[in-house]
Amino acid sequence: MTDNRLTRIDAEVGKLGAIAPGGYLLALRIRGTSPLQAWHTYPQAWIDEYTQNGYMLRDPLMTWALTIGGTIRWSSALLPDPFRIFRKAAAHGLNHGASVAYGPLGSLTICSMARGEREFTDAEIAAAKEIVVRVHDDTAMPESLTAEDRKTLEALGAGRGTAAVAKALGVSVEEAAARVDTLCGTLLARSPDEALRHARDYKLL
Repeated sequence: MTDNRLTRIDAEVGKLGAIAPGGYLLALRIRGTSPLQAWHTYPQAWIDEYTQNGYMLRDPLMTWALTIGGTIRWSSALLPDPFRIFRKAAAHGLNHGASVAYGPLGSLTICSMARGEREFTDAEIAAAKEIVVRVHDDTAMPESLTAEDRKTLEALGAGRGTAAVAKALGVSVEEAAARVDTLCGTLLARSPDEALRHARDYKLL
């Protein structure tokens, strides 16, 4: 794919790496339980343990994000942890952490980040929040699509690929491929299939 909005967002999110040497997870514009996009640099062993054991249902950060939001250190008294999720994270080197939750409940962006040797400073948390806010605000989905975009997605949904798009639009295969690429950028999708899924999730079709 050519350079698009998602490519630029990837670069912006990557700046979190300098703030969070222990790793981070950013879930963008969550609807239900599914983010529009997600990035993480946590140890894969921790991601696997967290997912396989359903820790999200017991994670105090999720309750905080859905009810209070803003910014918080994992050591805060506002995060009671009866299931010892933070202790389990520390076993993977994630000894100190902070989180950011931004946006409305129907499109909430959550970022958590960790480091091993010390707490995050106020300045580091503020810098992370700036990135999260910027990424969230820059990734609003369109309220509607053009008739051409809808035709493109409908052709993709028929499962016949770029050739079907070219026929539906009456353009060359090369032009159809370029339009699909642009549409992926518009819908913050990494593939035509994901673009179609995002359009359906956001009721753009």
